[in-house]
Formats: sequence, structure tokens, C-alpha cells
Amino acid sequence: MLEKYDIDLKAIELDEKVFNYSLDDDFFTALGAQEVTRGQVEAHVNVKKLTASFELDMYINGYVIIQCDRCLDDMVQPVEANNKLKIKFGTSYLDEGDELVIVPEDEGKVNVAWFLYEIIALSIPIQHTHASGECNEEMMKILKEHSGHFNEDENDSPTGENIDSRWNDLKKLLNNN
Repeated sequence: MLEKYDIDLKAIELDEKVFNYSLDDDFFTALGAQEVTRGQVEAHVNVKKLTASFELDMYINGYVIIQCDRCLDDMVQPVEANNKLKIKFGTSYLDEGDELVIVPEDEGKVNVAWFLYEIIALSIPIQHTHASGECNEEMMKILKEHSGHFNEDENDSPTGENIDSRWNDLKKLLNNN
């Protein structure tokens, strides 16, 4: 299934060629990646033929389904990103980091599926949480019951949140220095 993301660089005769891909659940399943397994993302890969190399300008826009860090329910996370990749021909395949890939000249092809996935994964914020009030209410009740931070009999912070009194004891240690 991933062979449809092969770009035959040797066959590009014009200075530029655009490839459009629709990345859906089947794409994520075929990759077998752990972090993102579902979504709907449009990807556009603009290949520029240069003198001794190729430049790929990759743009993604859509959404992925990931787990909320707070309530553990699935949530929709919008993704949008741009990335450039330079490709040169060589004797064997070599990934030279974030910006350069060497592709065997006798093959003359590059598969962009994993590169597109990496752009998607890197565009996801570190913290995945629903907007305020959208988390699973049952899970939030359980979290409040088991978290010392939410106990009602503790001191209030200036923001109106309840704070575990043990933090105040730790602050006393800091103030003694």
C-alpha cells in the first residue's frame, strides 16, 4: 500500500512537479506507527528538480485522532505544517538528518510516506488535552477524587484553585534559605 508514496525522481522531466496525497486511517495503519493511528490529512509534495539534487517542499493540513492526556478519551487534533527535504543521488540510501537524504541513483525513487508521517507527528503539541469542559466527566470526577491537588479542605491559591497543604510546607523550606 505504501508504494503509492514512491516518487520516481528520474522520471521528473519538468523543473517542478506536485504530488497530492490523502492520508487516512489506512495510511496510518500501513505505517504501523504507535503515536498516531487515525486521522484525515491532505498532503502536498512539491518536487523541484535542481542541478544536482531535488528539493521537496511538503505541506500537510488536516486532523488526527489522539488520546487526551487528561481524560484518556480520543480527541481531534488539527495539524498543519510545512517542511523541506533535499534529496541527492548516491551509491546507497543514507538519511543525513532532518534536511538531506541520499537515494541510490540506480533506483532513483524515494518513498515519502514516513517523511509525511514525521511531519504530522512533529506538528502535534506536546500536551494533548481537550478544550476546557470537553473532557470525559466521569474520568474527571475520578481524577479529582484521587488527586491531592483537588481536595476541598485544602488552602486556596490566588487563582482560586485548591492547593495541597504539603506544598505550603515545602515552600517554607525555600523561604528559610
